[in-house]
Amino acid sequence: MKSVKVNERRTAKVNFEKTVLWATAILVIWSGSAVAQQSFRDLAKEYGADWLAGRWVATTDDGTEIQLVYRWELDGHLLSVDLKMGEYVSRGMIFFVPDEEKVIQVGVDNRGGRSKGTWEEQDGKLISKSENIDAEGNVQKSAAVFSKVDAKTVKIALYGVDQYDELNDESWGSLDFKRQVEKAVKKTDKQTGKQKKSN
Repeated sequence: MKSVKVNERRTAKVNFEKTVLWATAILVIWSGSAVAQQSFRDLAKEYGADWLAGRWVATTDDGTEIQLVYRWELDGHLLSVDLKMGEYVSRGMIFFVPDEEKVIQVGVDNRGGRSKGTWEEQDGKLISKSENIDAEGNVQKSAAVFSKVDAKTVKIALYGVDQYDELNDESWGSLDFKRQVEKAVKKTDKQTGKQKKSN
Protein backbone atom coordinates (compact mmCIF):
# COMPACT_ATOMS: atom_id res chain seq x y z
CA MET A 1 0.00 0.00 0.00
CA LYS A 2 2.84 2.35 0.90
CA SER A 3 4.68 1.68 -2.40
CA VAL A 4 1.49 2.44 -4.36
CA LYS A 5 1.25 5.89 -2.72
CA VAL A 6 4.95 6.53 -3.40
CA ASN A 7 4.48 5.58 -7.07
CA GLU A 8 1.41 7.81 -7.30
CA ARG A 9 3.38 10.74 -5.85
CA ARG A 10 6.28 10.10 -8.26
CA THR A 11 3.88 9.92 -11.20
CA ALA A 12 2.13 13.11 -10.08
CA LYS A 13 5.52 14.85 -9.69
CA VAL A 14 6.68 13.73 -13.17
CA ASN A 15 3.35 14.88 -14.70
CA PHE A 16 3.63 18.21 -12.89
CA GLU A 17 7.22 18.68 -14.14
CA LYS A 18 6.16 17.84 -17.72
CA THR A 19 3.27 20.30 -17.49
CA VAL A 20 5.60 23.04 -16.22
CA LEU A 21 8.11 22.22 -18.97
CA TRP A 22 5.43 22.45 -21.70
CA ALA A 23 3.99 25.65 -20.22
CA THR A 24 7.48 27.20 -20.13
CA ALA A 25 8.17 26.14 -23.73
CA ILE A 26 4.85 27.61 -24.94
CA LEU A 27 5.51 30.88 -23.07
CA VAL A 28 8.98 31.13 -24.63
CA ILE A 29 7.54 30.54 -28.12
CA TRP A 30 4.73 33.04 -27.55
CA SER A 31 7.05 35.68 -26.08
CA GLY A 32 9.37 35.24 -29.09
CA SER A 33 6.40 35.69 -31.42
CA ALA A 34 5.09 38.62 -29.41
CA VAL A 35 8.23 40.59 -30.20
CA ALA A 36 7.05 40.82 -33.78
CA GLN A 37 9.63 41.42 -36.45
CA GLN A 38 9.10 44.34 -38.76
CA SER A 39 7.14 42.93 -41.69
CA PHE A 40 8.53 42.62 -45.20
CA ARG A 41 5.73 44.94 -46.36
CA ASP A 42 6.90 47.60 -43.86
CA LEU A 43 10.47 47.29 -45.18
CA ALA A 44 9.22 47.53 -48.77
CA LYS A 45 7.36 50.76 -47.85
CA GLU A 46 10.53 52.17 -46.25
CA TYR A 47 12.46 51.58 -49.47
CA GLY A 48 9.60 52.78 -51.68
CA ALA A 49 9.18 49.33 -53.23
CA ASP A 50 5.65 48.47 -52.06
CA TRP A 51 4.20 49.69 -55.40
CA LEU A 52 4.90 46.25 -56.92
CA ALA A 53 1.91 44.62 -55.18
CA GLY A 54 -1.05 44.21 -57.54
CA ARG A 55 -2.02 42.69 -60.87
CA TRP A 56 0.08 43.52 -63.96
CA VAL A 57 -0.55 42.52 -67.58
CA ALA A 58 1.53 42.77 -70.75
CA THR A 59 1.18 41.42 -74.28
CA THR A 60 4.12 40.12 -76.32
CA ASP A 61 4.66 40.87 -80.03
CA ASP A 62 3.04 37.54 -80.95
CA GLY A 63 -0.08 38.37 -78.91
CA THR A 64 0.63 36.21 -75.86
CA GLU A 65 -0.71 37.75 -72.65
CA ILE A 66 1.49 37.67 -69.56
CA GLN A 67 -0.12 38.14 -66.15
CA LEU A 68 1.83 38.84 -62.98
CA VAL A 69 0.04 39.07 -59.64
CA TYR A 70 1.85 40.10 -56.44
CA ARG A 71 -0.13 39.77 -53.18
CA TRP A 72 0.79 40.50 -49.58
CA GLU A 73 0.01 37.58 -47.28
CA LEU A 74 0.75 36.44 -43.71
CA ASP A 75 0.37 39.93 -42.23
CA GLY A 76 2.81 41.37 -44.74
CA HIS A 77 5.62 38.87 -44.12
CA LEU A 78 5.11 37.16 -47.50
CA LEU A 79 4.66 38.52 -51.01
CA SER A 80 3.23 35.76 -53.20
CA VAL A 81 3.68 35.95 -56.97
CA ASP A 82 1.65 34.20 -59.67
CA LEU A 83 2.81 34.21 -63.29
CA LYS A 84 0.66 33.07 -66.21
CA MET A 85 1.93 33.12 -69.80
CA GLY A 86 -0.12 31.05 -72.23
CA GLU A 87 -0.23 27.56 -70.74
CA TYR A 88 2.79 28.20 -68.52
CA VAL A 89 1.95 28.92 -64.87
CA SER A 90 4.24 29.43 -61.88
CA ARG A 91 3.80 30.38 -58.24
CA GLY A 92 6.42 31.88 -55.97
CA MET A 93 6.97 33.22 -52.49
CA ILE A 94 9.09 36.28 -51.75
CA PHE A 95 10.12 36.96 -48.15
CA PHE A 96 12.71 38.76 -46.04
CA VAL A 97 15.26 36.70 -44.06
CA PRO A 98 16.27 38.99 -41.14
CA ASP A 99 19.39 37.10 -39.99
CA GLU A 100 20.80 37.17 -43.55
CA GLU A 101 19.35 40.61 -44.40
CA LYS A 102 18.24 39.22 -47.78
CA VAL A 103 15.03 39.08 -49.74
CA ILE A 104 14.60 35.52 -51.03
CA GLN A 105 12.28 34.06 -53.66
CA VAL A 106 11.42 30.40 -54.24
CA GLY A 107 8.96 29.04 -56.78
CA VAL A 108 7.58 26.10 -58.75
CA ASP A 109 5.83 25.81 -62.10
CA ASN A 110 3.28 23.56 -63.80
CA ARG A 111 6.01 21.77 -65.80
CA GLY A 112 7.92 20.37 -62.84
CA GLY A 113 10.46 23.19 -62.73
CA ARG A 114 11.60 25.17 -59.72
CA SER A 115 13.44 28.40 -59.04
CA LYS A 116 15.28 30.21 -56.30
CA GLY A 117 16.70 33.68 -56.19
CA THR A 118 17.18 37.01 -54.48
CA TRP A 119 15.74 40.52 -54.76
CA GLU A 120 17.46 43.85 -54.21
CA GLU A 121 16.81 47.53 -54.77
CA GLN A 122 19.29 49.59 -56.82
CA ASP A 123 18.87 53.19 -57.94
CA GLY A 124 15.08 53.03 -57.59
CA LYS A 125 14.85 49.76 -59.56
CA LEU A 126 13.99 46.30 -58.24
CA ILE A 127 16.31 43.53 -59.42
CA SER A 128 15.34 39.87 -59.19
CA LYS A 129 18.16 37.39 -59.87
CA SER A 130 17.09 33.77 -60.15
CA GLU A 131 18.29 30.28 -60.93
CA ASN A 132 15.67 28.28 -62.83
CA ILE A 133 15.89 24.50 -62.92
CA ASP A 134 13.61 22.59 -65.30
CA ALA A 135 12.20 19.07 -64.76
CA GLU A 136 15.26 17.54 -66.48
CA GLY A 137 17.67 19.41 -64.18
CA ASN A 138 18.84 22.00 -66.73
CA VAL A 139 19.86 25.25 -65.02
CA GLN A 140 19.48 28.77 -66.39
CA LYS A 141 20.40 31.95 -64.54
CA SER A 142 18.63 35.18 -65.36
CA ALA A 143 17.61 38.52 -63.90
CA ALA A 144 14.58 40.76 -64.22
CA VAL A 145 14.88 44.50 -63.70
CA PHE A 146 11.66 46.27 -62.66
CA SER A 147 11.52 50.00 -63.41
CA LYS A 148 8.49 51.96 -62.24
CA VAL A 149 7.37 54.20 -65.11
CA ASP A 150 4.31 55.60 -63.32
CA ALA A 151 1.55 54.40 -60.94
CA LYS A 152 0.03 52.27 -63.72
CA THR A 153 3.10 51.08 -65.63
CA VAL A 154 6.20 49.02 -64.86
CA LYS A 155 8.90 48.15 -67.41
CA ILE A 156 10.44 44.71 -66.92
CA ALA A 157 13.72 43.96 -68.71
CA LEU A 158 15.23 40.46 -68.78
CA TYR A 159 18.99 39.87 -68.62
CA GLY A 160 21.38 36.97 -68.70
CA VAL A 161 23.63 36.59 -65.63
CA ASP A 162 27.33 35.68 -65.71
CA GLN A 163 29.28 33.34 -63.41
CA TYR A 164 29.78 36.18 -60.91
CA ASP A 165 26.02 36.90 -60.72
CA GLU A 166 26.51 40.15 -62.65
CA LEU A 167 23.95 41.19 -65.27
CA ASN A 168 25.00 41.10 -68.91
CA ASP A 169 25.41 44.53 -70.56
CA GLU A 170 22.54 44.00 -73.02
CA SER A 171 19.03 42.89 -72.06
CA TRP A 172 17.21 40.08 -73.85
CA GLY A 173 14.26 42.44 -74.21
CA SER A 174 11.70 44.34 -72.17
CA LEU A 175 7.93 44.74 -71.85
CA ASP A 176 5.68 47.37 -70.33
CA PHE A 177 3.20 45.89 -67.85
CA LYS A 178 0.00 47.79 -67.05
CA ARG A 179 -1.61 47.69 -63.61
CA GLN A 180 -5.07 46.09 -63.65
CA VAL A 181 -7.85 46.86 -61.21
CA GLU A 182 -8.86 43.63 -59.48
CA LYS A 183 -12.58 42.93 -59.80
CA ALA A 184 -14.65 42.32 -56.66
CA VAL A 185 -15.49 38.63 -56.25
CA LYS A 186 -19.21 37.97 -56.00
CA LYS A 187 -20.48 35.75 -53.20
CA THR A 188 -23.87 34.16 -52.78
CA ASP A 189 -25.90 35.12 -49.71
CA LYS A 190 -26.83 31.78 -48.10
CA GLN A 191 -30.14 33.10 -46.79
CA THR A 192 -31.48 34.78 -49.95
CA GLY A 193 -29.55 32.90 -52.63
CA LYS A 194 -28.71 36.26 -54.27
CA GLN A 195 -25.22 37.31 -55.24
CA LYS A 196 -23.50 40.06 -53.27
CA LYS A 197 -20.17 41.83 -53.67
CA SER A 198 -17.43 40.92 -51.23
CA ASN A 199 -15.89 43.64 -49.08
